[in-house]
Amino acid sequence: MTDSSFDPAGFFEFDIAHGAVRSRGGTRVLVVSEDVLAPLVKTAVANGDLTAVRILGSQLGALIGASLGANATDNSPAEVIDHAGNTLSLFGWGRLNLERWGSALVLAVEGLPPLDEDNLAVAALLGGLFSALSSAEVACVPVADTGKYVMVDPSIAEQVWMWAKGGDSLGAIASRLLEPS
Repeated sequence: MTDSSFDPAGFFEFDIAHGAVRSRGGTRVLVVSEDVLAPLVKTAVANGDLTAVRILGSQLGALIGASLGANATDNSPAEVIDHAGNTLSLFGWGRLNLERWGSALVLAVEGLPPLDEDNLAVAALLGGLFSALSSAEVACVPVADTGKYVMVDPSIAEQVWMWAKGGDSLGAIASRLLEPS
């Protein structure tokens, strides 16, 4: 295992002469207020296409993977979640924690920017991020207004979304995920 302590110092490089901000990994970063981003996200949600937000999540996943110093699967889940949480915080997406509800993995995010009513943008961002880190496609499904997202296989994401929209609690959803199909 590598030394993967998170160091936020110098994460962003400001090149005032050229009007650019870059992450430590060299990716160009645009600083945009949530008042500007929210209408763009709402339009994407209304059109049913959150591809750009998922790509952003994938890019964040790549940054997180690079900051780990090794493949994410070579680190403990706690280290990966810690790095992911720190990176999301640096980019203003709130604070991330991992919870286990039985065998269900649940991502809890505090301090989310208010982008869309159902938190589908953050779900897409997290899905892209953890797909990049795990090298496997995952979906994250928001559960009501809890700031919690159930991480599932994309093939069942729509069903889990229907349960959540139908009013099922997180505990009920976790229990239903254990039932044989």
